[in-house]
Amino acid sequence: MNIARFLFNKMMPVWLVVCGILGYLAPHLFIRLAPYTIYDLAGVILLMSLTLSVESIKPVFTRPKTLIAGFLIKWITVPLAAIVAAHLVYSSQPQLAAGTILDGATPAGVTSNLFTFLSHGAVPLAISLTFIHTLLSPLLTPAFTAAFAHKYVHVSFFALFHQMLVIVLLPLIVGIGARATLGARRIQAVQPVLPMLSAILLYILALGLVAAAAPAIAKNLSWIPIIAVTTSIICMVNLAVAYALAKFLRIDEAHSRAIMFDVGIYNSGLGAVLANINFGPFAALPCLMNALLNMIIGSILASYLGGKPVDDEFANDGLSMKPASQQFGAE
Repeated sequence: MNIARFLFNKMMPVWLVVCGILGYLAPHLFIRLAPYTIYDLAGVILLMSLTLSVESIKPVFTRPKTLIAGFLIKWITVPLAAIVAAHLVYSSQPQLAAGTILDGATPAGVTSNLFTFLSHGAVPLAISLTFIHTLLSPLLTPAFTAAFAHKYVHVSFFALFHQMLVIVLLPLIVGIGARATLGARRIQAVQPVLPMLSAILLYILALGLVAAAAPAIAKNLSWIPIIAVTTSIICMVNLAVAYALAKFLRIDEAHSRAIMFDVGIYNSGLGAVLANINFGPFAALPCLMNALLNMIIGSILASYLGGKPVDDEFANDGLSMKPASQQFGAE
């Protein structure tokens, strides 16, 4: 099981690159996967929701300041960075601009919880923020996208809202309901398998999206390095600004680290699927690139901070963080 977990989850950045190359070089083999990407992502969110427990987030609501601060920093910083990038870099490429803005309006990815744990951050805050972002994203994602991407492409708020209900909210409710019905003990029995299933679904998703985008990539190959550099800058700016704002608000170190990863690491798999459906396959490229770079940059930063423990009372709050760490890669 440890070997399988290493191959499927720990090597996710490598496999995402491999899937991207295969999808581009042999699109005829994987194009049939493209129509099912919405179900792939819904499956990932369903598996993620099976790991959520009320007990792990109860303590956070006794400290609402950090919860509110994290929420506001996320929904101000990330969309703003995406809007600036769309205006400065992608003004001549409306699909890339729209895809970047949509990606910046997605909720936090569950891997932010893992990076928080590895960096000695406040895990309950990270889990709570991920849950709240995901729960409210059917309203927030369409609203931000419609407000700021309409100058580049046509955006339908209600179409996005419906898609978010199907992809995000429905699997979330089903997963939480299944955990409550079956009991945490039964879920824990299958929990070691969940991250591998999530990873497989993400690899299938990447193959289908890149295969669909292959003709557009071939015509705009010179944009790939620009997308990579821009996405890297956005990710690092979001991480740095979130941490700086948290410290400015006099939030302790453990909670500042949680907010930093919550803001900087978001659900680009969701962004890629929505961008592909609404704006075309080429629009999904910034999201796919961000999914890869989130993994790389986040893991490097978490590893660095892991060597710098904090003395804060709420660092990890005594949690083993088994669910989130096992869910590594389930964006």
